[in-house]
Amino acid sequence: MPTSQTGDTRLDAFFTAAPAGLAILDRELRYVQLNETLALMNGRPVSEHLGKPVREVLPAIAATLEPLLQGILDTGEPVLNIELSGETPAQPGVTRYWRASYFPLAARGRRGKNGAGIGAIVVEDTPRRHAERALRRSGADYRAIVEQATYGIYRSSLEGRFLKVNPALVAMLGYDSEAQVLALELDRDVYVEPGERARAIKTAMGLDRITGTEVQWKRKDGHRIMVRLSGRVVKSENGDIKGFEMIAEDVTEQRTLERALQQAQKMETIGRLTSGIAHDFNNLLTVILAQSNLIAKALPGERPAELRRDLDELTDAARRGAELVHRLLGFSRHEVLDVRPLSAAEWVQEELHTLRRLLPATIEIKCDAEPEAGVVEADAGALEQILLNLATNARDAMPNGGTLHLDVRRTRLDAEDRPLHAWVEPGTYVCIAVSDTGLGMDATTQARVFEPFFTTKPAGVGTGLGMAMAYGLVKQHKGFVHLYSEVGQGTTVKVYLPLALEEQVPDDARAAGAEEMLPGGDESILLVEDDLHLRTVAQRLFEKVGYRVHTAADGAEGLAAYGARASEIDLVITDMVMPKVSGFMLYEAIRRKQGSGKPVKILFTSGYPAPDFRESLAGDPDVAFVTKPWTASELLRQIRSLLEKP
Repeated sequence: MPTSQTGDTRLDAFFTAAPAGLAILDRELRYVQLNETLALMNGRPVSEHLGKPVREVLPAIAATLEPLLQGILDTGEPVLNIELSGETPAQPGVTRYWRASYFPLAARGRRGKNGAGIGAIVVEDTPRRHAERALRRSGADYRAIVEQATYGIYRSSLEGRFLKVNPALVAMLGYDSEAQVLALELDRDVYVEPGERARAIKTAMGLDRITGTEVQWKRKDGHRIMVRLSGRVVKSENGDIKGFEMIAEDVTEQRTLERALQQAQKMETIGRLTSGIAHDFNNLLTVILAQSNLIAKALPGERPAELRRDLDELTDAARRGAELVHRLLGFSRHEVLDVRPLSAAEWVQEELHTLRRLLPATIEIKCDAEPEAGVVEADAGALEQILLNLATNARDAMPNGGTLHLDVRRTRLDAEDRPLHAWVEPGTYVCIAVSDTGLGMDATTQARVFEPFFTTKPAGVGTGLGMAMAYGLVKQHKGFVHLYSEVGQGTTVKVYLPLALEEQVPDDARAAGAEEMLPGGDESILLVEDDLHLRTVAQRLFEKVGYRVHTAADGAEGLAAYGARASEIDLVITDMVMPKVSGFMLYEAIRRKQGSGKPVKILFTSGYPAPDFRESLAGDPDVAFVTKPWTASELLRQIRSLLEKP
């Protein structure tokens, strides 16, 4: 009769104490002997196992287990260290896992397949399998976090090679694949200044973690970015640095905004100081003017001509001082404005007469004002001061004559415009652009152009307050002003005033100022722009809205790129003024290449109006023009308009 005891004291003790489940089955696969460990695994007492077949004790796994055991009896070959899974009476509905070994038992005088039965050793594997699954899930979660992170994450060696990078870092550096980034040398290909990495490593020698270190990297296209690094220094058991595990955050735009804020704060501080000085100065001038008037009345009628001339000069100087105070108050935004609804397009058209009297005959005035541009809340007198100051500066920049171009249209500024228009509030604006074909400004002059008393004119010519006053008055209207200039080509100043009222306009015109998704597409664009910053910003913008973008750094490179991809290019966007080959020369070369075939669409961008250029291309329906500095919405709308033309 089956039993759980062998009669051998030591063997029984082994059966009882063994941490694994032990059992002996006869040739009919019935339990002959087993220990308490296996009985607990199966969820039934030892007594309910003895003499019963596997099918009755473990019905849920019998279909798998019985053929395996029968095979051992038939062949006499063991089956060792296999994995089994299934349900048991101990935990119905719960899948459990075991590792088991089954082997034939030799009967006295018989061997192999004629043995007495089967021996079984079973080890519970469920906890390990659950732990393994949790570890895999945890690893997958970790990988997902790294792969989907918006910050760049990487591991690098001390020697300066990337060992592992996530997709965000690949995108940050402007490459197409992880393999391309892994092939880079950090000193040569990533850091702007190779020695900067060596200095950072020297600083990290005594640290375990690096927090908020800012370095300058360069993208594949050469564009420089400011990157903040934080992470862990990987060290050997001896404390030697082996490498770095870092998070890289592109803070270029953030730093640009901070500089814009600092500039705004500086201008605000200067404005408050100016206001205080102007107030006190105004009081002094009031006294001087009043006293000079009293003196003039008190003097006898036959006063000497010399005394009369001196008194007139004193009064005239005081009045010029009062005018200067008026300008200072305009810059400091303490001038009281008489704000009323004003149609921007109509107002600019009316101001053309004043401008023609102000400017010499050698300067041609052209105006392109959209009637549906909209209405702004503005002080007409203050707006006239802004326009006259900009026109005066344009006149002085064109001593030998040129063209002044006025452009009025409705546009929208969005968060996507901040790389170029750093400190803007998203919304719909009326843009008044004043462009000239004059001498232009270098970067140093552009950085200081709105500061009070800054001037590039000779001593005694001008006060240096014209642009500062324009800046202050625009700010007082809750607007923004942006300047773009190219040395030797000209300057464009764009004044953005918040849209107050919409006039009755066609639906398609109204859509230009509506708050909507930025328009995009899947066409292929060739972008030709010699300014690296503008090229990078435009490329990112186009790719964000779905376009496929190829770039070129000048006209010659653009012509070569077009020749290589002519069949797939839907639109060429080119700057007008570039080294080697200009935008117009590129246009002519492309048209010659195309011959009588369907012409590719071409969109020109430039920082000055180029009226003759516009007129020369007026007969080409596949050409359009956008004035720099453009906004994201107006550039993308012009692209869609051009691409959708039949």
